[in-house]
Amino acid sequence: MNSLTQVAYVSRRIIKYGGVGLIGLMVLWWGLVAAVKAYQEAHPPYVAPSVRYGVLPKIVFPEKKYEKKNFVAELPNDKFPSFKDQANVYVIYRSNSVLGALEANKKTASLMGFNSEPVEKMTGVYQFTDSIGNRNLSMNVLESSFKMSYPYLQDQLLQNPEDMPTKEEAISMAKNYLEQADKFSTDLQEGEQKTSFWKISFSGLESVGALSEANIIRVDFFRKKLDGETDVLSSEVGRASVSVLVSGSSVATKKIVEVNYQHVDVDSSAASASTYPIKTPEEAFADLQSGNYWPANDTLAKDVKIRKIYLAYFEPINLTQFLQPIYVFEGDGNFVAYVSAITDKYAK
Repeated sequence: MNSLTQVAYVSRRIIKYGGVGLIGLMVLWWGLVAAVKAYQEAHPPYVAPSVRYGVLPKIVFPEKKYEKKNFVAELPNDKFPSFKDQANVYVIYRSNSVLGALEANKKTASLMGFNSEPVEKMTGVYQFTDSIGNRNLSMNVLESSFKMSYPYLQDQLLQNPEDMPTKEEAISMAKNYLEQADKFSTDLQEGEQKTSFWKISFSGLESVGALSEANIIRVDFFRKKLDGETDVLSSEVGRASVSVLVSGSSVATKKIVEVNYQHVDVDSSAASASTYPIKTPEEAFADLQSGNYWPANDTLAKDVKIRKIYLAYFEPINLTQFLQPIYVFEGDGNFVAYVSAITDKYAK
């Protein structure tokens, strides 16, 4: 009996401490798994750029004369910002057929009240007229861009509007116009809308600081940020590639006096995007110093201190198939410059 009692006692001890040990091993295992997972998330394996589309065409900026300047970087903490060594390049969808694109754009023109047959001004560029409303519509059917205009600068009745809309009302009117034309795409809907106040003068439009001084409100429609964090910039600093001028007229055809629409159809899905190697901020700054940049907003100063550097995308002005990243340099005197971010090996 004593022997059986001893065996039972030892068995209970083994079960007790064995269970405790097993639990301890399980906790240790879970801790190791969590630690490995956290390390992998903090240090993901390097994936080389996919460069699916081979060598890309270089970004084409608008022609602009400028003088080379002397640049000095004065950045926060005296350090260049840190970015990944690669960035996404997105595919742009365009029509390859002028006739096919023309038919689609005729429908857009009709939705805006232009029902006459257009006149071809040059390849892919057509002029529509609305004799009743005294409006013109110029459409580049291959670029999917257009400009609708009413001669508001010559209309003296618009200089003293009957009732100017509020900012909110102006945004709503501009949205409705784009929706009516079937041109209010999802990325514009989800992007930011900004308003600015303008006054008709002898020299054109002048910016004013308050609604009480204005007779024109400009509504800018910015694309939503790509990847949730990166802006798509136009060639004009502070202005979106889609903008609408709203007046205070009570006449229906004079409420929207101008629409500038340059907005390409970008496929931002992961399935079509491809990563490409990009320059370091230091390399892009060297391009800036050597004069290899485009001044989005120039200054008369010969010496410019650069205060901020960041990545963005440039809304293309030519018939390219790709939306590419740029480095943006901001400096004193409201200086802003763009430098292509893709390494020279992959941008020719």
